[in-house]
Amino acid sequence: MKKFLPLFLLLCSFNRIDFNSIMLGTPAPQVVNRYGEPYAVHDLGKNNYEYEYIERVSMNNELMYENHYFLTIEGGKVVSKCFREQTRPGYDQLWQPDPNYPSYP
Repeated sequence: MKKFLPLFLLLCSFNRIDFNSIMLGTPAPQVVNRYGEPYAVHDLGKNNYEYEYIERVSMNNELMYENHYFLTIEGGKVVSKCFREQTRPGYDQLWQPDPNYPSYP
């Protein structure tokens, strides 16, 4: 079991605990070194960037929800952070018709 623990830790993704442990003022290279490259880097202009990390939570190989974590980097340091949770639609796309179908153009 101990042999597989490091492999498990390498496969873990960015999560809420990691997000909460990042303090404002943390240098951006330190965040990247500890948590890996972000999923996306958005250029906000004037040397400001937004790093986006994604946590995907699935059950039985089915995506249940995603957490999107955003870190705003200004002058090479984290100045703000926020997250957004996205859940699956309330209907089964395969077996139920889309409830918004009549409103399509």
